[in-house]
Amino acid sequence: MVWENRDADPLRPGQAVPEEPGPVLAQETGPLLPEIVFAPAHPVRRGGRTEVEFEVRELVNGTRALPVFTTTRRLIAALGPEQPWAALPLRNARALMSAAGVDQVVLDPAAQSDAWRWQHEDLEALERWLG
Repeated sequence: MVWENRDADPLRPGQAVPEEPGPVLAQETGPLLPEIVFAPAHPVRRGGRTEVEFEVRELVNGTRALPVFTTTRRLIAALGPEQPWAALPLRNARALMSAAGVDQVVLDPAAQSDAWRWQHEDLEALERWLG
């Protein structure tokens, strides 16, 4: 899935999250960032354990990013109502992606209209696979 990443103010949708966000980062000159974000994710079974797999996407410029959203409404608007998701602290999302070698975490990105999205049948197949 290819995402648009605009180059401007980090408060605008589609911006990479600045380096060291706090619980709710409020600085005189910086952006306000949410403590909790909603990320596209789904369960996977590995080695007999069920884990969460975050859905890293490719940006238009070819870099890999985890899209995160400030609200479930924004996540659904970008990815559709069938998108599985996980809520987690923004700080944790950044740490997990950094450890996984993912280039950036992008706040409230817009997906291209022809991007793949989860459908109801995909969720049913996932449920069957997880048993």
